[in-house]
Amino acid sequence: MSRVFITQEMHGRNFLPARHYGKLVAVLPDNAQIVISATPILRKIQRALYDYSKEDYLLLSGDPIIMGLCMMVASDKTNGYLKMLKWEKREKDYYEVVVDYYGKGEDNE
Repeated sequence: MSRVFITQEMHGRNFLPARHYGKLVAVLPDNAQIVISATPILRKIQRALYDYSKEDYLLLSGDPIIMGLCMMVASDKTNGYLKMLKWEKREKDYYEVVVDYYGKGEDNE
């Protein structure tokens, strides 16, 4: 079963519509902060995404640096292939966005 890795929990934000893409898994809590060094947060992200695969999704939320670090770690696990979920406010649902950074997969255009 696929998993949806929520990069950072957001107090009061409802991520439940993303459940139909897979099991929801929070990478970091909403109070996670990068203060002087990104290394402690990066290590937590690496532990949370240790078995991230091409079947999984990233749902980007929270601190932009945390989002970028999660994308970097996930991309490293999948050789540049990422499936992400983007919120569509009119439909009140998420849709899939695929990025194949190295162009080794299918061209979706």
